[in-house]
Amino acid sequence: MIKIGDFSKLAHVSIKTLHHYDDLGLLAPVHVDRYSGYRYYDIAQLSKLNRILALKDLGLSLEQVAQLLGEDVSVAEMRGMLRLKQMELAAQVEEEKARLLRVEQRLRQLERGGNPSYDEVALKDVPAQTVLLARVVAANEEAIQPARQSLQTLLKNHLEASRLKPATPWFALFEGLPYREADLELTLAVGVDLRSGQRAGDWQGTPIRLQELAAVPSMASVIHTGDPSTLSQAYASLYAWAQHGGYQPAGSYREIYLPESGVSASPVPLTQAGVIEVQCPVEKTRLPVSLRSNKKEEIMQPKIVNRPAFKAVGFSYVGKNEHGEIGQMWGRFNQVSSAVKSINQKEGFGLCFSTLEGPARPGEFEYVAALQVADDKDVPAGMVYREVPAYKYAVFTHHGKLDKLGETYQYIYHTALAQAGLTPHPDKYDMEVYDEDFKIDSDESKFYIYVAVQ
Repeated sequence: MIKIGDFSKLAHVSIKTLHHYDDLGLLAPVHVDRYSGYRYYDIAQLSKLNRILALKDLGLSLEQVAQLLGEDVSVAEMRGMLRLKQMELAAQVEEEKARLLRVEQRLRQLERGGNPSYDEVALKDVPAQTVLLARVVAANEEAIQPARQSLQTLLKNHLEASRLKPATPWFALFEGLPYREADLELTLAVGVDLRSGQRAGDWQGTPIRLQELAAVPSMASVIHTGDPSTLSQAYASLYAWAQHGGYQPAGSYREIYLPESGVSASPVPLTQAGVIEVQCPVEKTRLPVSLRSNKKEEIMQPKIVNRPAFKAVGFSYVGKNEHGEIGQMWGRFNQVSSAVKSINQKEGFGLCFSTLEGPARPGEFEYVAALQVADDKDVPAGMVYREVPAYKYAVFTHHGKLDKLGETYQYIYHTALAQAGLTPHPDKYDMEVYDEDFKIDSDESKFYIYVAVQ
């Protein structure tokens, strides 16, 4: 699972746009964390987002896009639509050529099935490097290329003044995924072999810095060829590979511009780069203590169960749990739960419905602290009745106190489901099940998190 911020960067779409698409029903997150309010998306949703962007890029309104997606337009029909638009664009004025290039890329993506592949990601050992680098902040994405060209000229002049030649290909460094709506920090660097007597102080008082990049024993790498406008797909492949393998970023991303004319050549403009290697230092994502049955366990394998439909009555909360409202509600419910005519005294339920009926603010969900009942009769005043359909569940065990529950959910949705090859159910439903193993404020406590999966 991918947080909305990372999904935004992978897709080069703003968070505000993703919220808007969610409000319109075009692209909803697969999960909203009830404790942090974080929205999570699935890597496979990039295909649908690319289809939305492709249709929108053709000049269709979002209402028209929603209609086309609702009618489940086939790939063949979509391909035909794009080719018709391709012919129209070819006849338009010079400024429309950029749009034509994007439509052609969408066609190639549809022909490949629209899904990112991470089969060719390699993990390698990268030695330490001495580099000269310069940094600039670009006001927006359109300003990145001119800023990069300016840094390239600046570095090239300092190399010549210092009588140094590049010892590695030129590359860019990004602290996070290289996309932001504004103020994107861009660092351009090149490896050097210093001449005798040269030292870091030689560049004091200039925009240039000499820096030693530490060796990276685990560097994930993927090669991107072809149209640089599709470079985000390489990042998506790298991200998907990391999630599937249980890795997380452990340093700055690198874009290495592999030259055709030798290492010493200056990097060509990004729009002309033919081969770019995307790298990211990674480390294994550690299994939270709250999900370990023993201190040494490092692999999380959920239990898969099918659970029949059931009915429940309890207190309801709708919101983002920004101030611990769920815990407070449980305290009130425990005081009056005896009023519920439960048919199952052995289990209590925390039901989480991420898809709400009626108006709701972005990120809101419904959480019901409940007991199982036979029907909707005799619902105590102030309580609600809910029916839970039958689902297949991935079951995770939370060990210990509740103060680490946020870490548990983050690991489940960000790592564990991907590692297990599981996809959350479209209903985006999960629940907490409390039985005799649950002991409030005890390190020996445990309860069970059921995530509905496909």
